[in-house]
Amino acid sequence: MRWNRKGWLLRASITLSLGGLGGVLVASGCGSAEPPCGLPGNLCHITNEDGTSNGVCAGRCVIGPMVGFYNPLLLWIGDPDEPEPSCGDLTGYDLQRRDTQKIAPTVFSRLRSLRPGEEPCPKCGCSVPSCSMPEIVAAHSDASCENTPAETLRPFNPPRNWRGECTSPGTVPADEFSAIWIAPGPDGSCTPFTVDEPSPPAGPAKIAIACSGGVAHFECPVGGDVCMLNQQEANVPPGWRYCMIGLEGDRGCYPPAAPGEPPVFSEKFIFYNRDLTRSCEPCVCVPSRTPRECVARVSAYSDRACSEDALLGTTTVTAGEVDRCLLPEEDGAALGSIRAELEVNHVGFCDPAGGEARPTTVCCLPEPAG
Repeated sequence: MRWNRKGWLLRASITLSLGGLGGVLVASGCGSAEPPCGLPGNLCHITNEDGTSNGVCAGRCVIGPMVGFYNPLLLWIGDPDEPEPSCGDLTGYDLQRRDTQKIAPTVFSRLRSLRPGEEPCPKCGCSVPSCSMPEIVAAHSDASCENTPAETLRPFNPPRNWRGECTSPGTVPADEFSAIWIAPGPDGSCTPFTVDEPSPPAGPAKIAIACSGGVAHFECPVGGDVCMLNQQEANVPPGWRYCMIGLEGDRGCYPPAAPGEPPVFSEKFIFYNRDLTRSCEPCVCVPSRTPRECVARVSAYSDRACSEDALLGTTTVTAGEVDRCLLPEEDGAALGSIRAELEVNHVGFCDPAGGEARPTTVCCLPEPAG
């Protein structure tokens, strides 16, 4: 165990009565023949009025957070028509400074719960996939289609929404190009969209505000516990809970403590961001059934009519993959036209996913019985 010696030097030989606001600071084995309390070898403990001790923790010791959870904090849960308290109004007696301090002044999050059957997010859908022709073609001055500052590209793009019919964007003289560069066609995969907008929310079933304060490690008698500074029970107003908040997702809390053991964060609540639009999973499309593959065979011609006797060469381009470099089979011929056809037209299918509200798990210490 590591003790906070610096803090205890400030409290040497002090007996502090808090009159119901957190406890008393008493000497632990500080006799006249011994070194004063707070010196190494004779550390003093904080003992609360109910006789419990948190070691050198000036606050409440609680079990540390699990993986995927933030440090413990204070949480208020109430009905939507109740006035929501302010984090800045949380004050308590600071045992170290011996005055009133804010104990959890920072708003960590504002949350809400859903009513039964409430669907706050839009439903998701997916467009029908399609195979498309290449959209970008250029006459390249380098035979390997390598792009360097000295090389030139002369656009030879087909028209928009090209279906592969013969097209002649112009004529490129033979001395102005060495190869034909063809970019792969657009992926053409499914595109997610929202089917409809969610119905206006009827209002939250419960609202909550989480307020965070100071948390110190290695100041509690039990290893693994953390000290919620100045947040002992006497400083926390009614209606507030000791809780920890997880990263987004439905997570598990600690199992309930055994009888006689200190309480742990075992009481589970599911909340959502107060702004529900921030809690919705984005819509995505998941490929399913047959795999998708789109392969276009592109042919280039020296004339402007795609005549078979003017064929310069042919290559295949797969959508979503690498580009192609087509070398003319005839030296000294111009580039006058191109055409294409789909050699493989497996569009595949998609299933929509997403659109669910992302929950936030809150685990709290059980409220004392009675």
